[in-house]
Amino acid sequence: MPRLHVRQRGETLRVLPLDMRQLSIGRTPDNGLPLRDASVAVRHAEINWAPDRSLTLTDLGGGDTFVNGRRLAPNQPHRLLDGDEIQVGPFTVTFVASDTDAPAATPAPATPDDLLEGLAATPAPPPRPTFPAPPPPAQNAMYLNFLPGLFQESPFLNRYLKIFEAIWEPLQHRQDHLELYLDARTTPPRFLPWLADWLGLPLNTRWPEARQRAWVREAMALYRWRGTRYGLTRALEVAFGLTPALIEDPNRPHTLRVLVLDPGEDDEHVTREGVRELVYRHAPAHVLCSVEFIDPARVQRAPTPDAPTPPAPGTLNASPPTVRAEGASATPDSTPDEGAPTPGTPQGPTA
Repeated sequence: MPRLHVRQRGETLRVLPLDMRQLSIGRTPDNGLPLRDASVAVRHAEINWAPDRSLTLTDLGGGDTFVNGRRLAPNQPHRLLDGDEIQVGPFTVTFVASDTDAPAATPAPATPDDLLEGLAATPAPPPRPTFPAPPPPAQNAMYLNFLPGLFQESPFLNRYLKIFEAIWEPLQHRQDHLELYLDARTTPPRFLPWLADWLGLPLNTRWPEARQRAWVREAMALYRWRGTRYGLTRALEVAFGLTPALIEDPNRPHTLRVLVLDPGEDDEHVTREGVRELVYRHAPAHVLCSVEFIDPARVQRAPTPDAPTPPAPGTLNASPPTVRAEGASATPDSTPDEGAPTPGTPQGPTA
């Protein structure tokens, strides 16, 4: 039976037999092969059985997918051959077509350095430029076209109708494109808090515009995964660009340690109080949470050997350069926040 060998940083994470008709690859846990990394799209790629009993890989256009160093064109099925290496973000997935038994992946015991390995901070992108509306063209009033030709030659009637046209046409144009005001990607910035309140997921107006739009755009997904590890992690990524490490102690049930990089005092958009408030709001109500801030200077990461460098823009097929990893160690330096019971899930619809 064909298999997929999933590796990250040279370590085998999983061996997955392809005994299903279709396998989805993406970031969320509801995928057949979930790959937990911010560079992986929610629905990144699919593997399907072709009519000739071969397997094809299709990139869904949400992110770059490489096969043997060559980037796949979006939505174009690619036939997999034995030994092909699929690159999705920092993960390397090797396709094995033979039915030979492969050794099972044995996860290494977690060390203090491993607990800090997933911590990351992504800066917010700059806001999109806003362009003023173009002036109306200097021409005859549009309403003249609805009158007989005799009246279209009157300069006074042309000027008179342009008064009403200047009042009503902007309103008509807004009604014709009303759906743009309800889309988080195209709505004016002042409409974002209104949309967020409408969805029952308030946002902080101090956040950058790009993160406000992402927060509203992913509101339904956040509700869907609310109260789960993925939901809490994704909420911190969308709101603050912080990827946390969540630690559960089996000897202390219903407790959770949330480790995040310390935002410091220079960033006005990311504060400790804001991180704590978001964690307490999106964690399960019965869980006792404690937030610990890790000094970014003490967290050293080695480059990912399996992660390819995307080709330059404009080239479809290019071999990514090889990135060598240098060993590095990290020592946790945390400032624990005294855990307090979460105030419960806020009012609003739940998934």
